[in-house]
Amino acid sequence: MVSNKIHILVSTEWFPPAFKAGGPIRSVYNLILAMKSDGRNPDLEFFVLAGAYDLGEEEKMEGVDEGVWSQLEGITGVQVRYENRLCWRKSNWKHVFDEVKPDVLYLNSLFSRAFTFRPLKIARAKGVKTVLAPRGMLGAGALAIKPLKKFVFLSLARNLDFFRGVEFHASTEEEAREVKMHVPGKKVFVARNFSDPTLKVLPTTPPSDSLNLLCLGRVHPIKNLLFAIEILSKMNLNGRKVCVNIVGPSEDKKYLDSILHLSNASLKVTYSGAVSHQGLREVFKNTHYLLMPTMHENYGHAIIESWGFGRPVLLSDNTPWRDLQEKGLGHCTPLEHAPWEAVYKEILLVSEPDLKDMSSKCNARYQELVFDPETLKANSAIFTSA
Repeated sequence: MVSNKIHILVSTEWFPPAFKAGGPIRSVYNLILAMKSDGRNPDLEFFVLAGAYDLGEEEKMEGVDEGVWSQLEGITGVQVRYENRLCWRKSNWKHVFDEVKPDVLYLNSLFSRAFTFRPLKIARAKGVKTVLAPRGMLGAGALAIKPLKKFVFLSLARNLDFFRGVEFHASTEEEAREVKMHVPGKKVFVARNFSDPTLKVLPTTPPSDSLNLLCLGRVHPIKNLLFAIEILSKMNLNGRKVCVNIVGPSEDKKYLDSILHLSNASLKVTYSGAVSHQGLREVFKNTHYLLMPTMHENYGHAIIESWGFGRPVLLSDNTPWRDLQEKGLGHCTPLEHAPWEAVYKEILLVSEPDLKDMSSKCNARYQELVFDPETLKANSAIFTSA
């Protein structure tokens, strides 16, 4: 694999066809797609080393060949290699480095022993430029999950300068501040994530029979679904029917059960399990709003996907997206009971013309985000700057 091009070794535990880990998969996949689609950046070559399993699965994914480099379908200059768990050892990583001879190591996680710590040590020994994308793992909401373990790790990392020489890729200015707070003194690139450029707006569904809300993503306490759905369950819906469809891998069965038990005569809460990225269009077809009362969201691919399909969103104020109501894109609401109840009362009165108007505005916003040249320029700098 000798060439004059810049070789970028991407280390990520999950890569398509994996989908259950949600946003981090889409972030790295869309980044590579944007960098290389339509003949862009011919001097960059990506080599993606990924696990052969989806999140929480013991059996390897169907249709992936282990231990061999395969070109990403339809994209020149991108090769992918899936490895089983026996090959996540340091010795295998050394072999990969010798084979690829990377100029840049791009890490798609902060806390992974196999896909962050091991390749990082080798890259440092070989003098390879390393860029790490925390993918929201340094946000307050994320650090609140298993806080002691993460506090100890970050304290040790600072004291031992574990991330010496590492540069960071922050998706937002807020994430850049989080990096500088927890790993001070490091170079930070701020470059927004890319979204899937292939989404097409869907026709709106009349809200006459029921108001349909979609919760898309991991079923985990950090997503805070119980808070938002519990408020709905206690409201007088004035004869209206509300249906909440939860779509995504369940990481906490007790938490999921506590949400499903909130169903009543006016509120129907269902769980549809995880769906692949290709199945999103069908999921959004009968949806009126995306519901995401998250405790922390670094970017929120589901938000942009919802806009791409022409669906407004109901968000907490723990995402990068603001001023939604003024722009006709949905609502951004603090995690307090009264404001959320007020939002629910408002959307229960939404008409089909209102939904059509919001659908048009949502898709227009999606188009702006997907094809923004400044985002492409900022992401390119991650790999080409000295």
